[in-house]
Amino acid sequence: MAFWKRSPDTKTGPIAPDPITLAREQLRHAGADPTGPHPTRHFIYAPGVKVAQHLARLLKNPSRHIEIKTSARKGYWLVIVGQSMLVTPEAIAALRAEFEAVAAPLGAQYDRWQVDVVGG
Repeated sequence: MAFWKRSPDTKTGPIAPDPITLAREQLRHAGADPTGPHPTRHFIYAPGVKVAQHLARLLKNPSRHIEIKTSARKGYWLVIVGQSMLVTPEAIAALRAEFEAVAAPLGAQYDRWQVDVVGG
């Protein structure tokens, strides 16, 4: 009797759309123009309040709103960077790369982003 092994590259089930596609679909569904700029928030975990404050100073920009909050993650503070931007793969990747480059040397970690859906 022979047993067949599934090839590791064989996909099972439907492929989930990427987060940017989902965000753009949510914008469209809410009546907002997905091709225009929208408010986004980016979440970075910082190991301690002093690191969070330093990170906030490094990321400061006139087009950004930065908040520092306590985190449910023990020993970490949350730096939330708000910025209006086009939600495209290129724009999200560029911002993520910037945040990771600033955060990593401080022991901080970029966690995720979200778009705030505001009707059109």
